[in-house]
Amino acid sequence: MLRRRLLLIDDHTLFRTGLRLVLADLPVVGDILEAGSVMEAVEKFGETAIDMILLDIQLPGVNGLDGVKILQRRFVNAHILIVSGSTEQSAAQISQIPGVFGFLPKTANAREIEEAIRHCVENKPYFPQPAALPESARQGSQLTPRQLEVLSHLCHGKSNKVIAHHMGLSENTVRVHVAAILDQLGVDSRVEAVLRAQQLGLINTK
Repeated sequence: MLRRRLLLIDDHTLFRTGLRLVLADLPVVGDILEAGSVMEAVEKFGETAIDMILLDIQLPGVNGLDGVKILQRRFVNAHILIVSGSTEQSAAQISQIPGVFGFLPKTANAREIEEAIRHCVENKPYFPQPAALPESARQGSQLTPRQLEVLSHLCHGKSNKVIAHHMGLSENTVRVHVAAILDQLGVDSRVEAVLRAQQLGLINTK
């Protein structure tokens, strides 16, 4: 199976990390490159063959949408997927931008991310209407201060054992907190919890 090289362009390091973990599990994904802006992507990888670009539309310097033409000129064979956390941008609006192959809301779960990548691999445009967040995800702000502290450690990739040591808790207590966090955010895994926490603004992603 041909494995594609992806380029993630987003200025939120933790979001890129969470998205990278999801993408790395997909059999069609090979190398995953990262950049914090359009110009950084061009400077670092301008001579590299790229198959897909996942591009945030809200970036420092050259805005994501303004940067589409720049990326098209430099990465002529790449399919560009816009990744947006903005409620002002819809799939229908994004689909009208020349050169954009697909739209992936930052509220997307692992299954939806896989679907978007599969569409690109099959050369099919991907412009779904974003679904509303489940009620449990909207209640993420109801996490207790202790759960938010555990969540912060999760977002930095720490294991239950390391979190327990750092917070002076037992591993079992940490597991209980993690289970409660996943339930409150309406997700099934630690990776999805990191992505959801970023979407809800529960953590500092800079």
